[in-house]
Amino acid sequence: MTSNTNKSRLKALAYSIRKRDDDEIEIRDSIYDGYIRGFLRLFILLGIIIIGSSRGSSIISDLERDYYWVFDEDKIITKSYNSYKKREIETAKILNQELDIYSYEEYKQSIYYPDNPVRDLILDVIWIPFVVFAFFSPRPRGIRINRKKRLIYWQTIFTSHSIAYVPDSGDPLGGLNYSRFGLYAFGEHERFSLQFWIDDYLSKRRTTAWFGVYPSPSAEHNGDIIRAMRAYLTEENPEFLNYIGNDFKNFGANLLITFSNAFALRVPFNRKKADNALEEALAIWSKKTDNQKQGWFNDMRGKQKIINENHKREELDNVVE
Repeated sequence: MTSNTNKSRLKALAYSIRKRDDDEIEIRDSIYDGYIRGFLRLFILLGIIIIGSSRGSSIISDLERDYYWVFDEDKIITKSYNSYKKREIETAKILNQELDIYSYEEYKQSIYYPDNPVRDLILDVIWIPFVVFAFFSPRPRGIRINRKKRLIYWQTIFTSHSIAYVPDSGDPLGGLNYSRFGLYAFGEHERFSLQFWIDDYLSKRRTTAWFGVYPSPSAEHNGDIIRAMRAYLTEENPEFLNYIGNDFKNFGANLLITFSNAFALRVPFNRKKADNALEEALAIWSKKTDNQKQGWFNDMRGKQKIINENHKREELDNVVE
């Protein structure tokens, strides 16, 4: 039976993993998704608060005012004139004086007009696209595990593909390298991003990116992702699948995760290009001899050993059992 602690950790995987179909899952990008978006949102919110406080009015009211100065100045002037007229009437009653006020046209000629209302309106509007981008910035594509084709791959923003092979035996993640102590802002050496390296089969380049969710729900989260990936490639119905959905979880008790990740737009995923790239990767792999395949996995294991040893010198245990 799953303990309450383990159940809670399995549920937390829904922040980082989602189902794509019966044979594929995706792990969320962390740095270019949650961290960057969260930072932009915080920066702009603080900017709005500071600017609004310094002006003594809200940005929305300033925008509305400048809009009417450009397109319907009489709306502002009429409001101001009515206030002026009411004030003068009340003053005349209090002082028992004869009422002597400007006509609307006289008042209109006497008031101060903005020097350049069009410029002011442009300056008010120009920040709106940045705010929209910050709050609804597209979510980068994550890394995907296809257990039917036995491939792990990442479709970049330019729809190129980095693809890792899954060995028939041994560690199912033996075709890529990982560090569960990757780049993580404000982690205080306790929380990290999950970093993967893939030796791309076509370009022969070594690509890397950071995955999981930012901010991480726990210090054990990256290890749990690694275990889930292994289970997905070795078990028919791993337990964690009962706790994840067809989309990443964005709302929950962790308000920082919600703030950094909710309401993001999706970058379209090119399924046709992905399938073509996977088939090409399988075709290339099928032409390799068993010794060549084993040599490739041995090379990846050697690189993983170096990564683990480097972390060990930092007193960090990168080995996930």
